[in-house]
Amino acid sequence: MQAARGAPDPRALPELPRKPIDSMLSLCQSASMSTQTKTIAIYATETMADWEYAYLTAEVTRAEQLRPGRFQAVFVGDGTAPVRSLGGLTITPTVDLDELAEMPGLAALVIPGADTYGPDTGASPHEQLLAILPRLLDAGTPVAAICGATLLLARGGFLDDRRHTSNAKIVLEMSGYAGAEHYVEAPVVTDRGITTGSGVHPVEFTAEIFRLTGLVPDEITTPWEQLYLTGRPEAFYALMAAQGAFANS
Repeated sequence: MQAARGAPDPRALPELPRKPIDSMLSLCQSASMSTQTKTIAIYATETMADWEYAYLTAEVTRAEQLRPGRFQAVFVGDGTAPVRSLGGLTITPTVDLDELAEMPGLAALVIPGADTYGPDTGASPHEQLLAILPRLLDAGTPVAAICGATLLLARGGFLDDRRHTSNAKIVLEMSGYAGAEHYVEAPVVTDRGITTGSGVHPVEFTAEIFRLTGLVPDEITTPWEQLYLTGRPEAFYALMAAQGAFANS
């Protein structure tokens, strides 16, 4: 059973390690053993919050530039009709939810927040998503929800016995769920296959997805997280060195 955990606070982490490049190369060699392209699926729905998945799509692309053929990001939907994000972007899912559970190499399902998850939005358009989640979890596929998407998980009963977080405890209490005692005040929490995050902490949420999927080694994830949270120059230099070692391994 996977233990529950919250992401470490990068502001409180010790100084970035200065490992020799040889050590980093050794780590990267182990990451190249699998040849199957892994897929990170992102649930696309009306008013999906752009900033909650943008770091992820950008870094999947960057990881593929460094080491091609390992990962891809795809948008999945309840059907494949185009949707409009909260920022007005048109996003067209390429995979229907019905196909998701059978997708080979599925590394994670990521569910961004949106304005359609609350109790006052009428009939839920997300019943197909709720129905497929048990199959993914039974198969060991991580499910990561941020912001309003955590409310959907609460309504579906997935947070009743798992440690979790959200934008605020009161947000989830609106669902009438039974898991309030398991709420944790943290940017991101993972417990038994489900990761939850606050909508104002997309960096920590994305870094947790890096760790869960193995998109990049920890030697990249740690300085990446520190850089985008603190802007520290030493984090930038550590990130550039780690990415160079990863690309050349």
